[in-house]
Amino acid sequence: MTKRFPLYLTIALLISCFTAGCNDDTSDMAVLEGDYYNCSISSFSLSKDDSVLRALDSVFFSIDLINAEIYNADSLPKGTDIRKLVVNVNAVAASSIEVTYKALVSKRDTTVNLTEHPGDSINFSDGPVEMTVTSYNGQAKLKYNIRVNVHTMVSDTLYWDQLQRVDFPKSARAQKTVMYADKPHTMLEGTDGTFYLCTTSSPEIESWSTVIPSLPSGADINSFAATTDALYITDAQGHLYTSTDGLTWSATSAVMDCVYGGYGTTLLGARKDGNTWKQVSYPASAERALPAGCPVKGTSQLVIYETKWSDNSMAIMIGGQDSAGRYTGEAWAYDGTIWDRVSTTGIDERAGVTLLPYLTPRIAANSWRVTNQSALLAMGGYYENENGKVTAKHVYISYDFGITWKEADTYLQFPSSYPAFSMAQALVIDYTLSSRSSAGGNWADIPVNGIPAWATPLDRNSGMASRIDKPVTSWECPYIFLFGGTAADGSLIPGVTRGVINRFTFKPIY
Repeated sequence: MTKRFPLYLTIALLISCFTAGCNDDTSDMAVLEGDYYNCSISSFSLSKDDSVLRALDSVFFSIDLINAEIYNADSLPKGTDIRKLVVNVNAVAASSIEVTYKALVSKRDTTVNLTEHPGDSINFSDGPVEMTVTSYNGQAKLKYNIRVNVHTMVSDTLYWDQLQRVDFPKSARAQKTVMYADKPHTMLEGTDGTFYLCTTSSPEIESWSTVIPSLPSGADINSFAATTDALYITDAQGHLYTSTDGLTWSATSAVMDCVYGGYGTTLLGARKDGNTWKQVSYPASAERALPAGCPVKGTSQLVIYETKWSDNSMAIMIGGQDSAGRYTGEAWAYDGTIWDRVSTTGIDERAGVTLLPYLTPRIAANSWRVTNQSALLAMGGYYENENGKVTAKHVYISYDFGITWKEADTYLQFPSSYPAFSMAQALVIDYTLSSRSSAGGNWADIPVNGIPAWATPLDRNSGMASRIDKPVTSWECPYIFLFGGTAADGSLIPGVTRGVINRFTFKPIY
């Protein structure tokens, strides 16, 4: 705790008139009057205590001088022990700083003078703590409420809202979903054999547009795919058909016995010629022999990504069965010319895996601070053992574009109540959230941890926070939408389930 003396008072008064934010507009500046300047707090932090939390002294606190509140907008991890914390307070010109809190055992109000006993610990676990700052001349006092916010849930858990699952608009026995023209297109095979093409702009809302397409006889719903400019499907003999609107379909001259997916405006797949499998595409380009071990059945959806090692976009898939019927857990990638195995460590051998790109929280090695990192998630699928076909729901993760894989941490795994599945498709769609509205307008409001929307964070350079800046009213949140899939009993999971890592729904600090 540091106490400033009158020699610095004039400088402090001048500094407190300026904003801690970066907005140059001064029309919304709020100023404390009179001797309350002498009671202003210029910085607040917790003392280092690795037994409580690694890098505890780096936790960032906001100081609202207008409403006399001090709090950490970025809540600490769930379970953090805040019963005995030592604080560091920097006052502009104060004669004393007293803190009142509820004693840990007796729960009685206890007051400690930090000016005289700066190392005393404080219990923050029983509600707000009150800090009274007395001006240097003793003529004014200002009381601050201090909160040390701690998450009430495991913030990095991947949460699947099964109660809000949206059913498909038609009863069906099979489905396949692709992203086309910036919206999900779901092809359903009804229980009576009728095909339906269902589109929606908001997968979490029951607002489907449904038509009956003129598909070729014997259309294989599992081959339904999209490029950036067309939809595709094959019949039972592998003859390829295309459409730009999903309603009317026309034959092409191409044959694909396995359709991988779209790569820009090109459809990628494989064709069997006698005993040889070939890498093929539409529109047609040079054909090549498919590498040994490359899957020709039951592989995941194709995911497109960019890397610094290639000028071209990369496409990746994982799992499936090769031409000999062997299950594989390897990842295969396409660079615009050839297919090649990219994984050095794959997932467990299985087919019908769901693959998606996502973000996951990452805790710094020497701090409690969390950042986001790109990752590939592989989940679900089926395989065979001595007892027959087994459907799973394991989640695997890769942080290096599919080169190495491992079983994901517990917080990314499905809950025990979620059914095992295979052959589902996942789309990641960003939704704009706000502190007052929810994604798509159909979900419960997103909690913001009780943090005032208008509060201005303490500027790390000036150490002051006397300005109310424009609030963060909205932010982008990446939701996973899991379409359909086949349950362990072979039946279709008839709808869309939404998942998200809890942390992404929390309101950002800035």
